[in-house]
Amino acid sequence: MNIYDILLGTAIGDAFGAGVEFQDRDWIKKNVDFSEFINARHRIKTEKSKLKNFTENYKAWDYTDDTEMTIGVIKALNSKEEFNKNLLIKKWTEEYQKGIDEKGYGRNGHGSMRWYFSGEKTIEEIREFQRFRQNPGNAPAMRSVSLGLIDTKLMNKYAAINANATHPNINAVLSSQCVARAAEFLIVKKGNKKDIIKYCFDTIHLNEEYKVYFKNVERLVSCNDISEKDYTILCGSQPIQKPYFLPGIKGVPSDSKYTTGCVLHVLKNSINPFDALKKSILLGGDVDSVASITTGILSGVYGVESIPEFMIHNVEGKEYFKKIAKCFNNRAIVKA
Repeated sequence: MNIYDILLGTAIGDAFGAGVEFQDRDWIKKNVDFSEFINARHRIKTEKSKLKNFTENYKAWDYTDDTEMTIGVIKALNSKEEFNKNLLIKKWTEEYQKGIDEKGYGRNGHGSMRWYFSGEKTIEEIREFQRFRQNPGNAPAMRSVSLGLIDTKLMNKYAAINANATHPNINAVLSSQCVARAAEFLIVKKGNKKDIIKYCFDTIHLNEEYKVYFKNVERLVSCNDISEKDYTILCGSQPIQKPYFLPGIKGVPSDSKYTTGCVLHVLKNSINPFDALKKSILLGGDVDSVASITTGILSGVYGVESIPEFMIHNVEGKEYFKKIAKCFNNRAIVKA
């Protein structure tokens, strides 16, 4: 496996997706042909007071919290410390501070963790906020790809720790475990993409909500032929309805379960990382998280040769990723 390719694919999916995240699926289909970077963040349909969270201190091709927190998980795995919630919070905080030190401001994209980094809430208050939500955020899923590279006996445990560090919610835990298992199945086990949802059933104690949802997602046809009716199976009610974010647009909401289902559907139907990136973006909605996961995983399977050179050339962080990959030694492949 090539950690550098995984990180590079993750960052490219994240960065390109960030430019068009929370745009309506129909708008993306009409305006994005993947030949250039498009920054449509000023078009996000939210209150003016909140729009600055998406536009302020944002630059094209910067990666966001998806890649930043993925790096934090990798550094936690690579440390000699016990893998637990406190270590993860420490590593995520270090990465966030690194962005401030280098740029003068924190990275875009953080949801409830923004409250922690700003000092508005304690980590326990954030956990309580996420604990019983109907729609826990998708951060646990977006940062768990590297957990698919550790000992299979520890995978579900570590993925649960990753989720519980910020989102102690069963649907968030399951999303983290599913993404880790998807990465294991494709990158490590070299499994057939068509069996990826079955592998989640075989390796994770899914609740009834996830079981029903995954069975319905499994029945969907390829991404190219999916109907508007079927999008409601994959992404929930369309257009997105409150309390799911962003209400009023067609796409995948910021939700752990729907993000995970979209990831598995895209992985099942993509032939290479660039194909996965395009299919992820064309979903509409919270596309940077889906694209970062799918492009990262398939870059670990196939390498990044299918990704256009302008994306590889422009994305932030390549030298940093090389250093991280070099340090990702046998300690990171944790043994039970």
